[in-house]
Amino acid sequence: MSIAPMPPVTLNEFLRNEAEAGEGVRLELIHGEIRETDTTTRSAWHSFFLAQLVARLVLWQDSKLDFQGSVAAGEVRCQLDPESESVVGIDVGVWDQEAPSFDPPLYEGPPVVAAEILSPSDTVQGVSTKTELYLKSGVGQVWILDPVWKTVTVFRKGQKPILLGDDDLLSGEGELPGFSVPVSRFFGKLKDVASPSEVH
Repeated sequence: MSIAPMPPVTLNEFLRNEAEAGEGVRLELIHGEIRETDTTTRSAWHSFFLAQLVARLVLWQDSKLDFQGSVAAGEVRCQLDPESESVVGIDVGVWDQEAPSFDPPLYEGPPVVAAEILSPSDTVQGVSTKTELYLKSGVGQVWILDPVWKTVTVFRKGQKPILLGDDDLLSGEGELPGFSVPVSRFFGKLKDVASPSEVH
């Protein structure tokens, strides 16, 4: 006897589950399936790189008087695609819409740029799945910052990933006209706190 598949979880059901889970539990909704992910206090280097990126994005935002969007950071809740019932937390995102109201307390629709800062608990499969989900949902650029190797990998739909190092510039052209920052600005001011062997 076959077992019928469970129906997809709706956004309202997800938000209710998230509220009932309480503090210290981090949930995401991927194609209608609730997934619990690792919840840890952010390390010093993760928070440092996040702050560096956000500071430069806000400076760019302030310089663009015609930009009507918003920059947000810190596991920003986002419903990427209402049809796929996927809600994720994004490290840093730039949206072409204003910050959301409190009901529902999340961005509705994908950011134009999404950035993730790798943590020791991240897996290759997990990062790849999330990157693919972002691109399929309409995110223009996905930036993966690797604090251990001091690189930024840029993903665009239908294009090969571009790996950037200390001597390269991270450019937002296309989605973020005029945004450009040396990769070395993210990694040059913090002492090494992890070795490649510590990342799994």
